[in-house]
Amino acid sequence: MTGFDAFYFEEKFYINGTKEYTLGSILEKYLQKNFKDAESKLTACKDYLRLLHYPETRKQKPDCELIFPEAIAFFDRCDEYIHTLPPYNTFPLRDSGLYDIFNQHSVLFNHDDNEIDFEWFDYDKYDSYDDYNEDDDAGTVFHEPMYEHDRMLTSFNMDYPLDEMENPDDIDEVLKLNAELKDFVLQYVAFFEDLIRVKRVYEPFLEKIHSREEFLSNEEIAQVLDEFNAVADKKLNQYDKLVPSGTMTLSYKVLNRKKTSVLCENYHFTTIGGFLYIELFKGLQNRYLPRKCDYCGRYFVLERGFYSNYCKRPVKGQPDKTCRDLGHRKKFNDKLKTDPIWSVYHKAYKAHYARYLKKKMTQAEFQKWADYAIVLRNKALDGGVDYDDYVKEMKK
Repeated sequence: MTGFDAFYFEEKFYINGTKEYTLGSILEKYLQKNFKDAESKLTACKDYLRLLHYPETRKQKPDCELIFPEAIAFFDRCDEYIHTLPPYNTFPLRDSGLYDIFNQHSVLFNHDDNEIDFEWFDYDKYDSYDDYNEDDDAGTVFHEPMYEHDRMLTSFNMDYPLDEMENPDDIDEVLKLNAELKDFVLQYVAFFEDLIRVKRVYEPFLEKIHSREEFLSNEEIAQVLDEFNAVADKKLNQYDKLVPSGTMTLSYKVLNRKKTSVLCENYHFTTIGGFLYIELFKGLQNRYLPRKCDYCGRYFVLERGFYSNYCKRPVKGQPDKTCRDLGHRKKFNDKLKTDPIWSVYHKAYKAHYARYLKKKMTQAEFQKWADYAIVLRNKALDGGVDYDDYVKEMKK
């Protein structure tokens, strides 16, 4: 249901070998969402995990006959929801998976009179349905059904509950159906837990990674991860921990592109949670990480080798300006208002620049002072210069 392949090559990856993405780009989209209804959907899935089974007793029959169609409608809506998110929004929306499961075990249910037998018409043997019927009357004709079973269920009436069955084949059919129903629902449980984990785990972990406002070394990342996991490991729910879901397998395959072929790491993921886990850590290794813009508050993907607190999106109402343009200016102005060391530096810079404009300083003299002022400012910020001495030096 939620499985797919991702082929990784440098900072790019290709979903199912076709659709191209940049590292961190899908995780960024998930971080951008609020998923406010994920917990309610997870609760509903867990309810169906308990309720969705063939009735064991006659008392359970009426409830099951009502629950089955309700569950089909619920999980169809879940599929529509899933297909609004990447990479599933590039996949074709499948037919009802739960309805298919019930139809694969349709021998357990009664069929209404209005249910129809569907058959393939074999055009290789017959030119028309009349010819088909004539030949059918003349002898035995074998033909394939249109679906896996000749009848498609329109209701879920059952003759006998499990505890009244005597035929071993019928009992085996019920056990198979119940096992498939459980596996089916567990896929959705994992999916909605993965969505909750994005907001409750990935987002706070990335905030810690970005707290120093620079790319971290491998050792620094390890320290942050150890500290984060030490707290998360004490929590009860799996979706409160930085762990993958489902299973993943790794192989190496050649991916044929338009002009060349490349050797890729090919991961097969059974869940979106497994994919997001790999995308996070590949992003840490390659410095392609989602970060929240300090100006607009939206997530963006940092480019390798260039750290910034701000994205490049145009500012609303000022299309010629980006968050990065205005963000750096705002950050600088905030420093001037709150940090006296920066305020002294800025006033001294303006005074010396005015001297240069009035030709009381040469360009070389001004540049020499500016370089010295930066060194002095940084020493003061690090506590290496007494504040009063710093002010006197800046005014010279």
